[in-house]
Amino acid sequence: MTKVRLSTDKGKDIFLHRTKVENLFISEYLPDAPGDYVKVFLFGLMYAQYELQPNRSELAKILSLSEEEIAEAWIYWESRGLVRIVREKDSNNEDVSHIVFLSKIEELYGKIAESQAAAAPAVTGEPAEEDLALYVSIDDMDFDEVIDSKLVDRRLRELYDKFQITTGRTVSRQEISKIEDAIKVYGIEPEIFSFAIDYCADLEKYSVDYIFKVALRWTEEGCRTVEEAKRLLDKHSRRNDCYRQVFRALGFNRLPAPIDREIMDRWFDQMNCSLAEVLDACSAAAGLREPNLKYVNKVIENRRLERGGVNTRLPKDGNQNSSAETAADEGSPVSRKVLADYYEFIRTEDEKAREARVAEVLRKVPEMKRIFEAENSVNSKMLSLRPGADNLDARQRLRAERIAIEESRKQLLSANGFPGDYLTRKYRCNICKDTGYTDEGMVCSCCRERAAEAYRWHTDKEKA
Repeated sequence: MTKVRLSTDKGKDIFLHRTKVENLFISEYLPDAPGDYVKVFLFGLMYAQYELQPNRSELAKILSLSEEEIAEAWIYWESRGLVRIVREKDSNNEDVSHIVFLSKIEELYGKIAESQAAAAPAVTGEPAEEDLALYVSIDDMDFDEVIDSKLVDRRLRELYDKFQITTGRTVSRQEISKIEDAIKVYGIEPEIFSFAIDYCADLEKYSVDYIFKVALRWTEEGCRTVEEAKRLLDKHSRRNDCYRQVFRALGFNRLPAPIDREIMDRWFDQMNCSLAEVLDACSAAAGLREPNLKYVNKVIENRRLERGGVNTRLPKDGNQNSSAETAADEGSPVSRKVLADYYEFIRTEDEKAREARVAEVLRKVPEMKRIFEAENSVNSKMLSLRPGADNLDARQRLRAERIAIEESRKQLLSANGFPGDYLTRKYRCNICKDTGYTDEGMVCSCCRERAAEAYRWHTDKEKA
């Protein structure tokens, strides 16, 4: 197949024409690719087909990405075999990098990756004549540093080797791609993925998709090390024991279904019930002909409403069967309204504290007033801009001004003996921002600690 260059009349606007995209890209590569990388690929392909040559900064400006993200996107597509980065010298003997778009159609007819690699020219030369190659020039791109940090990864090779040894077979190209995505795209730590391989092998599960899902679940639950993953597994093991005790109390001779676990998790995680409290509610269903979790859930909810709130914490020794008197010594119930009022109180107090810090800084550093005024001006201009591409340049310019102002504020604070974040709002819980609820609408993990504080706050207020 001969090399093809597409062109259009200079007087025509390329945005009124079409860009040809192989269906193989849409079906095989697009679903798993990061969205920003797809944007870079399609824009680059469009410019390549019309023989236009944007540089790195132009692409970054058009796509609202950083120049480093543009470079990383091309590295990603080169690792997928859809482009090749060609480096050469221009007429001024300066380094110039080209992005060569490669056709994947021939692979559909049996052209294997090894023969492509053998036939491909060196990275400093021209593409082979049989490749369908389109050029888009991206000047002044330092790919070597990106390649060193993004692709040449000894830990990835170790994962490939471990996967092969564990499964007893050669790792396929698709499996290599899946493992690479797990590390580079989904942010799974290599040691977490390695531990997932061992964990799944103990369960006789050798599918790379199954291993990936396990490692991703651990990562999403905050595990960055093997020790954290083991603690999570231990927590799940203890939770499974709770499931078994609840089912045994209800006389069930089956495993919990996902909906069953969801109901029970709500008791323990959102309603902060102890196992003893749940088992006591199960006993209320003992006389039913067909006991069920929904009935137990209603019993628990009614008892919670009667008490007017949540239990602040369990006994320190973790004994779920401690007496009511012991539990009362460790904490007391507090109504949901009191808890909500307390969250509002601490937000108000924290804001007052921040305002006091601002006043202190203005008193000791009068120059800070000018920075505040500049910041307010930038914020007002940003709010006045209408959404749309017409204001893209203005929005990016204002963002740059805001970053510069923030840096000036930090430098001025440091120069006068203040921490760089002295004027930043301080939250007691950075997860929920002292609201009691996460961004997903779930009860925050800080609720129990705040409930204990709310009880003492409310008691002191009543005594006053």
